[in-house]
Formats: sequence, structure tokens, C-alpha cells
Amino acid sequence: MKWRAPLFAFIVSLAAPLACSASKDTSPNPATLGDAGGDSTVDDTGGGGGLEVGGMDGTVITDAKASPMRIVPTDGILMLVDGKPTALDYYLMAQNPDGTESEITAEASFSLLDATLGSFAGNKLTVSKEGKTKVRASARGMTVETNVEVRGPVTVITPGAGADAPTKFGGAVDATRAPTVIYPTADTIVPPNMNVLEFHFTANGNTTFELAFKGTAIDVKVYLACTAVGGGCVYTPDATVWKLIAENARGGDPVTYTLRGTDGSKVGVSAARKISFGQEDILGGIYYWNAGAGATMRYEFGVSGSKGEVYLNAPMAGASTCVGCHVLSRNGKSISVGLDIPSPSPYKVFDVATRALVYAQGSAFGGGGANFFTFSPDASQIVTSNAITLVLRNAKTGAAIQEPIANPGAQPDWSPDGNRIVYAKPSMAPPCFPPFCGATGVDSASLEILGKDAGGKWGPLKTLVPFGGKNNFYPAYSPDGSLVAFNQSPGNTNSYDSKDAKVMTVTADGGTPVTLARASLGGDSWPKWTPVVQKYKGGQLLWITFSSRRQYGLRLEEGKQAQIWMTAIDLAKAKSGAVGSYPAFWLPFQDVASGNHIAQWVTKVERKPCSMATECLAGEQCVSGVCRPVIK
Repeated sequence: MKWRAPLFAFIVSLAAPLACSASKDTSPNPATLGDAGGDSTVDDTGGGGGLEVGGMDGTVITDAKASPMRIVPTDGILMLVDGKPTALDYYLMAQNPDGTESEITAEASFSLLDATLGSFAGNKLTVSKEGKTKVRASARGMTVETNVEVRGPVTVITPGAGADAPTKFGGAVDATRAPTVIYPTADTIVPPNMNVLEFHFTANGNTTFELAFKGTAIDVKVYLACTAVGGGCVYTPDATVWKLIAENARGGDPVTYTLRGTDGSKVGVSAARKISFGQEDILGGIYYWNAGAGATMRYEFGVSGSKGEVYLNAPMAGASTCVGCHVLSRNGKSISVGLDIPSPSPYKVFDVATRALVYAQGSAFGGGGANFFTFSPDASQIVTSNAITLVLRNAKTGAAIQEPIANPGAQPDWSPDGNRIVYAKPSMAPPCFPPFCGATGVDSASLEILGKDAGGKWGPLKTLVPFGGKNNFYPAYSPDGSLVAFNQSPGNTNSYDSKDAKVMTVTADGGTPVTLARASLGGDSWPKWTPVVQKYKGGQLLWITFSSRRQYGLRLEEGKQAQIWMTAIDLAKAKSGAVGSYPAFWLPFQDVASGNHIAQWVTKVERKPCSMATECLAGEQCVSGVCRPVIK
């Protein structure tokens, strides 16, 4: 068992990967994303046009953003695979007052305007001949429509492949020339609106490639040349190809893809792989720490473009070098951030939309600081921790309400219903030399649950995961409160940058922890859930992110910068104690030249209200009454 004096931990942390630093990471800068260029389709894929909304009075709203409902897929393209009828599920989504969406497919009545192309059975459309028409859905006294095109197989020839690329694959198959797909991992499932996913592969002497996707309603062949990266090739589907594949496979059976390569004579064929797409879009946003920039970054799906935007850096937060550890309230309206030193740091609470300071505590010379936080579900209270004690505070003033509610204790997380708090409890409290009381992490910890008594006072309720020789840390409640994700170090290493940590889940009432065996490979830190449970193939799906220094295909070697990875989890399997995880994938909006950590998810990104551009920060513009990033 090892212990670190707080001052020593601070000194060590200045060189550690998760410490705040104003300097950039010094690792070589990998090739930038998207250098494969855009793709072009051989034939016009049709579609286009905005979503139309018909009200009870027959009024048509042509602005899709003004619609309270939308059909997915939008402007779909179905393919007749092998000339046979094709079936595809459609869904109806309704916008909630808070900007999130709910699926209301069960309430909807679907129809096809041109019945000669096919028909609906419930929400399943079956088509049998080529043509264009509209899908109509009615619910809650409104009707929405979207375009749909039915066509045969689609061929895409990317720039550099040559117009004659499809004719180059008539040679004999040679097993020694088979290209190998390196990334993504087989059987990965990704959100349908992620929009960017690279395919990494070895050329093996080939110069022209055919990437073929085949599924229930998909028959797409993409011809490409090698865009060289890291001793292999990378291909990024453009918006057209992504739509053809992801929208047609949304919530459906896996899509099989195979890569063929040729040098103009012989042909090599890769092993077939499968990829799946979630049923519902990922909405809202993610806040994460960019270590190289020393800033908290933000990415809002559908708004931020292709890269994360700076949300809070040192000058904006009034820090000397950087903004590090951070936690958001579940409603996305409040954020607590640690400044500069990590063990423990002075910290501040801000209003997310305006970045206005709510309160500040602690100093660089010790005393009153914290580096772990959690907000109550209504954001009225906050629990802070210096890795020694947990203190319940007023989230508007910082005044202590109950001090402590646990000792020792660190890394708290509040349950969605507000009735429990889970935290990591080291078997011995780290040493304290006032005013330098705190630590960067925990050693030899169990996971404990706090509950409230009849008088509203917090106290010990139960042990969720006992120590048992393996350090347990960074617990986080799932959005429905049924599971707790956490890290476990088999070698009992300190939670601060543990090299062997794996991501585990355990039911919120206790039980045998389960490793996310297909997603977590070791050295995976700080798991966090996306904020909603999604529907998927008649069941429920959760998404979870974590930081990892694993290899990212051809772009990043094992053990280099930490990046944020994401995986899907089958909720029913996870709750039953089975392995419900899928392989993890890299989130595409990150800076691969810098370490990225501590992903925090919200259902709605709060932005500063505005009436003119001068009210927004540099790099932002006033759009529809709020400050949004300028997309370049």
C-alpha cells in the first residue's frame, strides 16, 4: 500500500499526464483528420428538400428547425439489394420543451404517398421498385413528411481512384495480397449521427481499393485510392456515403463490409467485418479537458462543426495556467472547475450559459480547495472533495451544509433521483499537512453509498464494491440510476493515471462487478455516461465514454496521448450481470495531438443569450438569440 504526502503529490503531478499545464503536449502531431478529401457519387442520389410540417389548419412550415416532430431517416435512400424487396424501419421523434427529443413512433401512423413503390406495416416500410415519393407520419394532430428514394445498388468513386476503378477487379484472387482492416474493431456500434468514422487499413502492395457495404437495405461500393497515414491507408466516408449506410442501418441489423485491393492484376480480399448503428441520435453535448491547451473544451452535436470548441481556458476562468478537473450539473446549467494545481486546487463554480462566476473557494497555497465534485440533480447543492473528505455545500454560495458527510472519501457522484451518493473510500485517509490537505487520487479504495436519514442528514448506507485487494475509483451513476460504472485497478495502483485500470459496471444495489470486456483494454480512466437511455432493437442502449492511451488505428500509437473513447452497452445484459458492452470507438472531434480527459455529458448545451454579435466571444456569432461557434 502506498501513500503520497499532498505536497509531494503536487510536485509529482506537475509532470504527470493529467496535471494542468499551459504548455502543449510534445508528442508528434499525427496527420489531421479528413485529409482523404470529399467523395463523389457516380449517379445523382436524389433526395434534398426540407422537412415539411402540416398543422391542423393545413399550414406548411418549410423550416425543418421549426418542426416539433421529425421523421428518421430524413430524406432516406433505400436500395433494392440483389433486386429483392427491401424493408426499413422508420421512427418519429418529438421535440421536448428542454430541447431534447423523445421517440413517439408508437403514436404515429405512417404512409407512403406513392403506394406503387411499397407500403407500411406499422413503422416498417417495404419497397419493391425504384422511384421517388414521400413518407408521411401523423401524430398529436400534426403531419410531417420527408423524401424517400428507392434505387438499385450505389457506386461511389472517390477522387484519385479513377473513373475506371470498378473495372480493375477482374483479376484472380490472391490471398497474399489481402488488405487488412485495422480500425474500427469488428462488431462496433456507433451513433447514427456521429457522421465521421475513419476506416484504417494496410495496402499490402495494392493501389486501388473497393470498400463494399451490404445490409438489409444497403448495397454500396466505394472505390478509392490509398490516402497514406502511418504506414497504411485511411478512408473517411463523406456525408453522402455516411447517409446511405448509417441512415439505412439505423437501429437495424449489422452492416457487413469487405475491402478488396488490386495492383491492376491480382486481387486481395479482406476478411468481412460488421458494423451497427444506434437507433437514436446522440443529442446535447460533451465537455472535456484538453491537457495541451489547459482548457475545458465543448462539443455540441449538430452545432460545433467538426472540432471541439474552447469553453473555458485559463484567462477566462481567472487561472494562472489552466482549467482542469470539472463537473457539470445534470441539467447542464452549472459547472465546477479546478484551477491550476490538482491536489487539491482552488475551484470555481460558473453559470454555464453566461460563464458568470457563482462562487470561488480555495487558494494556491492550500486550504479550502477541491478537485472532485458532484451536483445534486436540481443543482442547488454540491459535494466537494479534496480526496480526503466529502463536504456538502450550497451550490450558490459554497457555504458548508454538512461537513463532512464522509471521511475519508473522494470522487463522489450523485444519483439521478437525488437519494444516494456513491464515492471512493480509501482504506486509509491520505496524510494531511495543513494547509496542504488533499491528494490527486485514492489508493486501496472501496466504493461506498451514502443515504439520507429521516432528518435529511447524509450518512453511510452500504458498501457497493468492497476493496478486496483491487483499487476501485471514479464511480458514476447511469442516467436511469440502475448501474454504477467505475474503474478498477487489478494491481491496486493509485487512481491518478492508473496504467492497468479497467472500466466496470455494477448494479446500483450491489452485486458482482462486470468488466466491459469488449471495450475496456486496460489503462482506461474516468468513465462517464451519456445522459439518456436510448431504444435499440426492442431493448435499451446506453453509451459510456472514458479516456484511454490505446492505439487509435494508424493515427496514434499505444501509450501516447490519452483520447476519449466511447462504447455502447446493452442495458438488460449489464443489469443481469452479463457482458453487455461493444467494442469502443474514437470520438472524432478531438485534437489527437493533445491528451483529452474527463468527458462530462449534458442533454442540452446552455449558451449565452444575445441580440448582436458583439455580445458573443471571439469565434462565436449570434444565431437565433444565442451565441454559437463560427463553423469554418
